[in-house]
Amino acid sequence: MRKLEQSLIKSRAILRRAWSQLSITDPSIVAPAGLVLQVDDAGLPGSIGDGAPLSTAQWQNAIAAMVARLGPLPVTVLAQNSGGLPIVAMLVRFAHRLECSTLLVTNGTGVDHSAAHALLSAGLGAVRVHVGGVSEAVQQATVGNSAADATGAVAVLLKARTEGQAPLDVEVAIPWVVGVDEELSAVVGWAKQAGVDGLRIAAPYQATSIPVLAELLNDTINDADGFFRNTSSSIRALHAMADKQDGAPGTPRGSGRRRCPVGGQRLVIGAQRAVYSCPFQAPMGSLDGEIDDVLSQGRPHLEAIKACTRSCVHPDLAPQPLLG
Repeated sequence: MRKLEQSLIKSRAILRRAWSQLSITDPSIVAPAGLVLQVDDAGLPGSIGDGAPLSTAQWQNAIAAMVARLGPLPVTVLAQNSGGLPIVAMLVRFAHRLECSTLLVTNGTGVDHSAAHALLSAGLGAVRVHVGGVSEAVQQATVGNSAADATGAVAVLLKARTEGQAPLDVEVAIPWVVGVDEELSAVVGWAKQAGVDGLRIAAPYQATSIPVLAELLNDTINDADGFFRNTSSSIRALHAMADKQDGAPGTPRGSGRRRCPVGGQRLVIGAQRAVYSCPFQAPMGSLDGEIDDVLSQGRPHLEAIKACTRSCVHPDLAPQPLLG
C-alpha cells in the first residue's frame, strides 16, 4: 500500500509539473507544481512583501484556494530563522489536512524539543536544516545563526521522529559559501553519525562569495557514497557559478536549459503579502484579497521570467527530484 501511495504521489507531481510548464509557454496560466509559504526573508531581503502581516485566516484561505484550484500539491515552508514559531506548525498542519506533502526549510533557530514534537504532530513530512559548520564561528559565518541551534534542531527532530515513530525525512543542507570548507568534512561526519537521511550542497541565491574549490566539492560528494542528494546538473551549475561570480542570480542560461526551472514551477506567498514565482523579478502583486485576483495579474511576472537569461539552481528555488 505504501508503494502504491508513493507511486500516486509521484504521478500527480509529474502531471502537475508538466501542467505548470504551460505558464512559461502561455504566461496567462499560473499553475505551479509547488506552493511556498515564506515566513521570513530566508536570505532574500524584501521578498516577503511590505504589507501588513497575513493573519492565520488569510494564510489558510490562500492555501485552501490553491488546493481547490490544483488539488493537493507540495507545500514548502521557508522559515530560515523562524522554524520554531507556532505559525510554522499551524501552516504545516493546515496543509497536511488538505493532503499536501510538507517540507520545512530552516537553520534550526527556535526548533527545540517542544517545537519539534509540534511539527511532527502537525504532519510535517520533511525538514531541511542549513548547517555550514560545527563550531559557533563557522556556522555564524556561513549560515548566520548558532551552531548549537542548528545541530540541536537536527538532534531534537531526530529524537522526536523516533519517539513518535513518524515518517519524517531529515536532510542537512550545506551552503556553498566562503568559509564552508573549514569544517566541511566535520559537518559530513557529524551528519552521518547523527543519523540524518541525506545531505545537500546548497548553492547561494546569487553568484557571489562562492569558494572556488571544485576538487574539494567533487571529492566530498564522491567520498560520501551516495549520501548527497544533489543532481549532477546542479553540481555543474555550482561550478559554473564559482568560476564566474558576476553577482547575478544563478548562472547564465545555456543552450541545454531552455526554460527557467523556477518560473511556473513554484508560487510563493510571503508573510507580508508578496506573491511571486521568482524573487528577482517584481512580484505578481500583494495578497490583499483573494489569491485568484493576484494570479490573474501574473502575466507580466511570468513574461519577465521567460525573458530572463539566468537559471537558478538553489534547492529552495529550483524544483528537486521526489524522494522515495
